[in-house]
Amino acid sequence: MARNSMVTAVLAVVLAGCAHASAGSAGVQPEPSASIAESSLAGHWQGTAWETGAHLIQGAAPIDVRLADDGTWRGTIGKASAAGTARMRKGRLVLTGTARTPDGRHDPVSYVLGGDSTRRWGEVVATFSGRPTHAEISLQKTSS
Repeated sequence: MARNSMVTAVLAVVLAGCAHASAGSAGVQPEPSASIAESSLAGHWQGTAWETGAHLIQGAAPIDVRLADDGTWRGTIGKASAAGTARMRKGRLVLTGTARTPDGRHDPVSYVLGGDSTRRWGEVVATFSGRPTHAEISLQKTSS
């Protein structure tokens, strides 16, 4: 009986030690974001969002945004005025924010765009005629 108690106690200590994260292991940590200033992406960007998988008529919306060194952005997406924050994550430009349509509706903006210092592109969810749908975005840097 004493032997069973001893085995149980040793097993509990071993399991507790395995379950404890050591100081050297960080587990799953969010990837640090780089600033826009460090990536030389600040500037004026223009392009288009094209609806993909359209039924009869493919929607398209012009995009005209300015990325600031402080990590903010503002501009227009279609007829909507938009603003938010920009950051780099694993080489991708991440734009988040809100687009306010002329009728007062606020649509979320969440774009993750790959590319380089002069071109950016990606597949996103965008709003066309008031409905969210898949779209392909292509942006070109026009000035710093």
